[in-house]
Order: sequence, then C-alpha cells, then structure tokens
Amino acid sequence: MIQRLYIKDFAIIDEVNLNLKPGFTVITGETGSGKSILLEALGISLGAKADKIMVRDGSQRAVIETEFKENAFRRLISNKGRTKAYRNEEPITIGDLVKANKTTVDFHGQHDQQLILDVNRHIDYLDRYCHHKKDVVYVGEIFQELTSLQSQLSHARRSADERRDRLELLKFQASEIDAVNPNIGEDLELDKEYKKLSHLEDILKTLQSVQNQVNTGDNSVIDILEQNLRSVESLSRYDEELKKISDLLQSSLIQLQEAGSDISIRLSGSEFDPKELAEVGERLQALETLKRKYGGSIESVMEKRESIQAEVKSLTCLELSEDELLRQIKTKEDEFSNLAIRLHHSRIKNSKTLSSKIENAMSGLNMPGAVFEIKLSQKNSENGFVAFKGEHYEGNVKGIDTVEFFLSANQGESVKPFASIASGGEISRIMLAIKAVFQDLDPVQTLVFDEIDSGISGKAAEKVAEQLLKLSKSKQVFCITHLSQIVRKADHHLHIVKFVKNGQTFVKANYLNELESPQVINELFVGTEMTSA
Repeated sequence: MIQRLYIKDFAIIDEVNLNLKPGFTVITGETGSGKSILLEALGISLGAKADKIMVRDGSQRAVIETEFKENAFRRLISNKGRTKAYRNEEPITIGDLVKANKTTVDFHGQHDQQLILDVNRHIDYLDRYCHHKKDVVYVGEIFQELTSLQSQLSHARRSADERRDRLELLKFQASEIDAVNPNIGEDLELDKEYKKLSHLEDILKTLQSVQNQVNTGDNSVIDILEQNLRSVESLSRYDEELKKISDLLQSSLIQLQEAGSDISIRLSGSEFDPKELAEVGERLQALETLKRKYGGSIESVMEKRESIQAEVKSLTCLELSEDELLRQIKTKEDEFSNLAIRLHHSRIKNSKTLSSKIENAMSGLNMPGAVFEIKLSQKNSENGFVAFKGEHYEGNVKGIDTVEFFLSANQGESVKPFASIASGGEISRIMLAIKAVFQDLDPVQTLVFDEIDSGISGKAAEKVAEQLLKLSKSKQVFCITHLSQIVRKADHHLHIVKFVKNGQTFVKANYLNELESPQVINELFVGTEMTSA
C-alpha cells in the first residue's frame, strides 16, 4: 500500500505532499486540473519512462517520492534529460526500479483498454487464470529450439554444390580483406597524410621563401631586428622606458630565431617523393574499396571478416549430422506435443470457468444477460507435427492454441468478436470485471484506475462504483472519475485544483472532509445525472 506521495516541480505541479489512505479513494477536479499528471508522476517514481519536458518551467529538476511500508522510492528528472533513482536512499538502476515495483501498483487506463482489444493478448489473460505460466514459458523455449534445429537441418541439407559455391565466395572475400589487412583508424590517418604529401611541394617552397626572408637572406628580418635592437639598447641608458621596448624586441627576435630553426629542421627532413604519395594514395584507395563493399567503415569491414570466418566454420564443420538433427527434432517435437496438448486441455477446462466468472461480474456491472465466451482454435496442417484427435496441427510459441474473446452485450444476440463490437463503456466494465475475477490472483496491493468510467452513466455508474468499493476491501484503490455516483461510494475524496498566481500555474491537492465533499460534488456535477437512472 502507498503511504505517501511527494511531487515537486513536475509539469504544472509546484509541490504536493500527500499522505495517502487505504481503501477506495476517488480523485476529482476540473478538466486540465492535473489529475492525470498526479498519476503520471506516481508511475514515473516507480519506473515509467521520464522526459526532461516533464520538469516544471524554470526549475532545474523534478523530484517524485513514493513511500510504502517497507520501501521508499525517489526519482529525480533533470531539465537536461538525465534521471536518477533511489530505493531507501541507495542508488538503483531504472531496470531494478521497474523490477522492484512490478507487483506493487497496477495502473489501468486507456492503454490497458487497448491491450484487451488486441486479440493476440487474449491468450495471456486465460493462461494467467490457468496458473501455468511456467509451462507456457517452457513450451515457448522448446518451440524456439525446434525452429533453430529446423534451420540447422535446412542448412545441412544444402547441396554440396551450393556449399562449395558459397565457400568460394566467402574465401574470396576473406582473402580480399586479408590482402589489405586494415587497422581501425588507419583510413583517417592516411587521409591526413595524403593531404600533406599532395601539397608538400607548396609547403616546402613556402618554407624556403620564409626562411630566406626571415634569417638567411641578405638584409633578413632577423638582421634588421638585431640592428634595431642594438640601437634601442644603446639609447635605453637615456630613457628607462626604452628597456620595455628592447625586451619586446628581444622576445620577438628569440621567437623568430626559433621559427627559423624549426623551418630548417622541417626543410632538412622533408623532400617531396612522388613514389611515397602514390603509395599512400594506393593504400587509401584499397581501404576505401573495402569500405564501399563491406559496410562503409573499417569497423564494419572487420566485423564482416569475423562473420565470414564463422560461416566458413559452419559450412566446413557441421556441428551435427543430418541423422542426429532429425533425431533431436523428433525428440523435441514429442516433448512439445505432450506439453502443448496438456496446455490445451487446461485452457479448455478453465476457459468455461473464467467465462462464467466474467459474466457474473459483468452482471454486477449492469450488463445483465451479457454473454462472454472464450473461444480456442487451432491451425490444421498436413505438415503439422502435433497429432491430436486424428488431426495434425501447427505449433506456435504458446502451444497449438489461439484464443479470442467473444461478446454478446444484449440478451438474444449471438456472440461476436469482442474487439470489433465492444463500445467504450463496455470495454471499461469488462476490464473491471476481469480485474474483479483476478483480484485474488493478483499480488499487487494498490490499483490505480484512470478513465474506468468512460462511456457509462446512471445505473451502470452505480454498479461500477460498487465494484470498485468491493475491490477496495482487499486492495488500496485510486480512481480518477467524472461521475458523482462513483464519488459518493468512495471512502475518501481527493480533490485537485489548478490556479494561477502572479502569472504562474499551481496545483493543490487535498483530501476533503464530509462537509467539503458534497459541496465539491455539487459544483463539479451540476447539470449531470447524480442519482441512479
């Protein structure tokens, strides 16, 4: 159970410090007041993705703290984009933060409603009810192993000609790379060297001209400077300020002499060599050719060389013979078939019980007469290796079954695929019905609902409120709502107010007492249905 939530400089929230209560708490406020921001901050403190745009304008960082009975989590978000996380004041990685809170708080919003509309997710709901998660994971691992063995078998069955042709190509590519034998960063160094060598004649010609004018020619700069320095020094005994000028001239003379020395060294050690330029150019061209053919960089060329070596090894030294692969495949197929069929029987048995329980929960949410069916199907195939009831079926990562929910919301109508006919209000209630059925299986102690009242009103709202209250007997429940029927059923009423002061937006969150709550309900729901329809 969450005991405290502290938020500072997050979005439009300046500072909020809440001691959260057990039971059923509704969260109300005008549109845009910051209700969802409160829950978003809670999610981020427990490991949800954070972004620098979440930091309040003008602030250096946002701080969010969530305290449970035994753990306290703190998340810092910098306006530069960096985030830090702590558990009980000790640094923790975001991955570990997510893992630590996997079973603490369960968020339900529009995203979850989209998940239940995804047919591929329906099997996960059923498997969770069946309590065979480990078997599902294991059957998936077997399926992946079978896929790998089948790939190896296909590889082993390649004709000798195909393997020979492939080996010849690989060996040619390897020898082409080996002949050049590139090194990381070599192309960058050679490029600089090539630019220098290709302009070396101009460099040497310029340096010779500079040397002649500075220190070796008649009437050189150094000679002239030395003469001027002696003249100034001879007069400095008459004017002390001339000493500063002579020092500057002396410094300039020293620097010119050093430059002349460096030029002499460079000229004595450099000579334009067309052969050297050609060699560097050829080496650079060889490297560029490899880069063009094998990925665009020296790194990718060397990665290609490693992959060639691995493929040559696999083609010349097949790890398993065809007979051994066939034997292993048969063993895995038998293991997969036995487990997949066992999972199938479990799903068939539990699908009926789960459907019945969801129907009962839906009835309690003002959907009397609604029919909820969980249908299982399998894919027949002559090449399928799972033999069952005289048929052959294809396998998949979860066995042989696909699962889909079907719904008839109105008495007398035939069931149809849930994802294609359910309205927003029906989705909200079915999500709540499923949560009610799964509450005893769910280890989390805190449930957070956003948009659970989407598309409902009147009697349906009353029933949803009753179900939320029922859930709160064993869980801590928070619910953002726009319906007075739900607010009136809650144990606690948390109200969010947004206001502007001195040109800045602020958010205030307070629990309302028995006198304040009815007043806020009247203010929020004027003109809306406030009693059962």
